[in-house]
Amino acid sequence: MPLIQAVIQAFLLLMLLGCGYQLSPPSSLQGVAVSVGSSVDPAVLRLLQLPVGAGRAEADSDAAAGLSLMLHEEIYQKFPIAAAAFDETTEFEVALRWVFSVKDGGGDILIDAERLTVTAHLTRHNQRLVAASETEAVLQAQLRAELARQLRDRVQPWLTARGSK
Repeated sequence: MPLIQAVIQAFLLLMLLGCGYQLSPPSSLQGVAVSVGSSVDPAVLRLLQLPVGAGRAEADSDAAAGLSLMLHEEIYQKFPIAAAAFDETTEFEVALRWVFSVKDGGGDILIDAERLTVTAHLTRHNQRLVAASETEAVLQAQLRAELARQLRDRVQPWLTARGSK
C-alpha cells in the first residue's frame, strides 16, 4: 500500500512540475521593517525576511518603505483530543497564533494587535517519541509558513496602495 501511495504522489508531483506550477515563497514582505518580540522564535524573523533584490523592482521596495511590522507574540498550544493509557497513539489539536501590528512611516497604526491563527491535527506514536518530536517540529514549521502567507496577504493592501501612489 505505501508503494502505491508513493507512486501516486510522484505522479502528481510530476504533473504539477510539467504544467509549470511553482511554489511561491512563504512571504514577500521585502522592504517592510520586520521586528519580533522577545517571546518569538528567531526562526520566524528569518522566515519573514527575504533577501533584498530577489526579483522585485526598485520601485516596489521603495513603495513598501516606511511600513513596519511588529510580531508581538507567537503562541503554540497543543491539546489532547483522543488519549488513553494503553493506546499506541495520542491525537492532538495544535494551534499556532501570531499577534502583530503594522505601522506606516509616520507612526500611524494601520493594523493594531491583530491575531492570525492556524490549527492542525497531530498524531503522536507513543512508542516512537523521538520521531514524534521531529514530526511536531516539521508540523510547526508548516504552520509558521502558513501564518507567513496569511500575514503577507493581510499586509498586501497597504503594500499595493503605497505602490500605486
